[in-house]
Amino acid sequence: MGTNQSLEITVFTGAKRAGKTTWLREHKSGSAGFLSPIVSEKRQFLLLPSLETFPMEEPDGQLQVGKYAFSKDAFAKVEAHIHQNLQAEELIIDEIGPLEIRGEGFADLLRLILAQYNGKLLIVLRTEIVREAIEAFQLDRFPLTQIEFDDL
Repeated sequence: MGTNQSLEITVFTGAKRAGKTTWLREHKSGSAGFLSPIVSEKRQFLLLPSLETFPMEEPDGQLQVGKYAFSKDAFAKVEAHIHQNLQAEELIIDEIGPLEIRGEGFADLLRLILAQYNGKLLIVLRTEIVREAIEAFQLDRFPLTQIEFDDL
């Protein structure tokens, strides 16, 4: 971490399908980053602020988590989008999950953001993995606020 880095992290937590992504879409659509809405029971990526949407899931996807298979190309597109928006005032990552905890998915991207980004970073985490994610990425070395979706 550079000495001039100014990073504030908000961890936005809640249960699966609690409405976190919908709330963010309604209240944070002007921010940069990405959301992960479910459309017709399929996970999508929604880039912010452009609102471009494309599938996250792919039947023969290379990234596997449980019964889900995800497209590496879709993840690469999101990563390129984040790189282009590292100057944004607020950056949203929806979400960091089991894939990242085991070092895949957006794990390297999150490490890059933590090393280089200056601004407000909002990370969506399921309630049950908050502590594990904070430890895995050492999020508590930055000013950290936790907001529980049910408390909004």
